[in-house]
Amino acid sequence: MHKAKSPRKSRIVAAGFCALDVVFGLDDPAPKFYAGGTCGNVVAGLAFLGWDAMPLSRLGHDVAGEFVRQDLERWGVDTSLLGLVPSGATPVVLEKIQLGKNGIPRHRFLWNCPECGSYFPPFRPVLRTQVEDLKKTLGHPEVFYADRVSRSTVELAKYFREEGSLVYFEPSAAGDPKLFREMLQLCDVLKYSAQRARSFSELLREHKAYLEIETLGEDGLRFRTRKAFASWHTIPAYEVKIKDTAGSGDWTSVGFVSEMLADGKKGLEMCTRQKVSSCLEHAQAIAALNCQFEGPRGAMYQLSKERFMDSVAALEAKKPRDTKESRISLGRQLSTAAVCPSCGPKDSHRLHLDSEREIHVARTGTV
Repeated sequence: MHKAKSPRKSRIVAAGFCALDVVFGLDDPAPKFYAGGTCGNVVAGLAFLGWDAMPLSRLGHDVAGEFVRQDLERWGVDTSLLGLVPSGATPVVLEKIQLGKNGIPRHRFLWNCPECGSYFPPFRPVLRTQVEDLKKTLGHPEVFYADRVSRSTVELAKYFREEGSLVYFEPSAAGDPKLFREMLQLCDVLKYSAQRARSFSELLREHKAYLEIETLGEDGLRFRTRKAFASWHTIPAYEVKIKDTAGSGDWTSVGFVSEMLADGKKGLEMCTRQKVSSCLEHAQAIAALNCQFEGPRGAMYQLSKERFMDSVAALEAKKPRDTKESRISLGRQLSTAAVCPSCGPKDSHRLHLDSEREIHVARTGTV
């Protein structure tokens, strides 16, 4: 008797900003450490939803880099190409959540260590010299994702487009205008934040993407396709009690990619406005759920996948749902000095052992 084959997982290769997120929340004053950056959040979220996900990066084998690897591997992300050479110090982003004057939590990002004042390490793109070797090992994913432009990113986008993969471009800044324009000619889906696009709005007129998505914060998002380029269609945001809006745009991408693009370009070839609207409504519901937790991916650590998706479905049906569940916490009795390269070296091996012990305790309740 033959065993039924399990369905093939959809696959994404992503090049962009992977970093360590250090979150100071209102629920607990101790810092929490998570894999982050736009690229890091997207691959983690898609792996959580069942995709094969592989990020490309030049993270160092430092304390911050070990945090990122351990966290991504927990969710099933393939981290084998996270340390491409020459590696550098792992980027770190500090998120601080505070109550605004209206009583609604707001966050801001800090780029320097509060312990020593030094700036955290910057993003370093994959080198162009590695592109040919990467082409030989990356296969043919359904989706190639990028959130930054560099010569290597553009060359990979060109390669994957020719091989039939869908190219999804989510810029937060223009970077090199020439490379940015090249990427706009290659992408199939272009997604950006209205707030961040102010610095590159003029360049956006030149894009050739089939689908354009603009997120509008609390006003939801809007989209248009090249079939009806002059007509924008708006999707409102879900109303929820907000704890933190960080990462909501990343979750919108995760929800849309998982719902609409599991077959890559085929998902766009026969799409209708109703289908795109439905998938973006689903994506907005996922983003709204995460806004009820602290940290860019807070919901993943407090809800099982089943409870996560049930809560999303309840939001889509506009029914209240109790989302409480036992937590998997990455809270550590550490200061930011532990991951700041300017504050001194730390024992990465001990860090790994301690993290594994904490994960075991969180899952089993036993020491």
